[in-house]
Amino acid sequence: MAPHLDLRHLRMLVALDRHGTVTGAAAALGLTQPALSHQIQEAERRAGVPLFRRVKKRLVFSWQGQELLTSARLVVAEMERAEADLARYSNTVNAVVRLVTRAYCPFGWLPGFLAGLALEHPDIELEHHSETLTPPFAALESGAADIVLSPSLARRGELHALPAFEDRLVGLVGADDPLAQRPYLEARDFRERLYVTYSTVLESGLEHEQLFRHGGIVPGRYQRTSSPEALAALVGAGQGAAIVTGWLAASLTAHHRIVALPLTAAGLPCSWSVVVRATEQPGQPVLSVAARLAAWLGAHAFDHA
Repeated sequence: MAPHLDLRHLRMLVALDRHGTVTGAAAALGLTQPALSHQIQEAERRAGVPLFRRVKKRLVFSWQGQELLTSARLVVAEMERAEADLARYSNTVNAVVRLVTRAYCPFGWLPGFLAGLALEHPDIELEHHSETLTPPFAALESGAADIVLSPSLARRGELHALPAFEDRLVGLVGADDPLAQRPYLEARDFRERLYVTYSTVLESGLEHEQLFRHGGIVPGRYQRTSSPEALAALVGAGQGAAIVTGWLAASLTAHHRIVALPLTAAGLPCSWSVVVRATEQPGQPVLSVAARLAAWLGAHAFDHA
C-alpha cells in the first residue's frame, strides 16, 4: 500500500516540535504560515487521525501525533545525515578514476602521487586495483578501468599511451644459483628451469616477444603467482628463475637472497606507459590524472622503488 504521508509531512512534524510554534516552524521550513497550516490539515486528512490539539491557541501533539513524531525524528535525522554526506561528497569529489597496474609493479611511488593529486585535483578520487589474470588492456576495453599502468606495448588503435619512463627487463636467480655468477642470462638458461611468472598471457614487448621467441625456446615449466614476494621467495630458495622489470627488481633484491642479471649481452629494454582509451578528452578527469601520473613517474619512479 502506498504511504499516505510524504517526507515533507515528517519534516513538518519535526520542525513544529523543534520550534514550538507555527511561526517558527514555517520560517525554518521556508513556508508562509498559511502554507504550513494547510500542510498540517493535509497531514491530518491523509493520516486519518488528529495529530494536534489546540491548547490556549497553541498546537500540542495528540497522542497519535506523538507516536508519529517518534518515527518522524528517526526518518528525518537519517535523511539529514544522508544529505549531509552527499553534500560533502559532491563538494569534494566530482569524478572517480580507476587505475589498474599490470605485471610486477612496486608501489613506493603511490603515496607521493596520491598526495600530490589530492592537492592539485581535490575533486578527483583515484581507485587502484592490481590485475594479472587477463590480457593487459582488457580492463580498459571492458570499461572496468580508466587507466592502465603497464610495461607492455599498447598497439591497438583504440588505446592511447602516454610514455612514463624507460626501464629494462632483468632475470632473477637465487644468490646460490650457478647462474648468479654470469654477466647476463640468455633464453636457453630458462629452458630447463621452472619459470616463475605473474602471468602466462603473452604481452607485447616483454620477455616472450623479446627473449623467448627470438631465442626459439619456451620455458619447459611455469609457476604462476601474482605476488612479487612469493616469486622472490621461490627464486631465492632455488626453486626457479624469473624475469621482471628492473623497477621491481630494485626492491626485491634488497630484501631477498636473489640476484638480478641483464638479459642478453645487449640488454632488453622496456617502456612503462600510462594507457587510456583513445576517446578520452583533454581536460577531463581521466586524461588529467593519466598525464599527471606519467609525469610523476618520469620524475620519481625510482625514488622509492
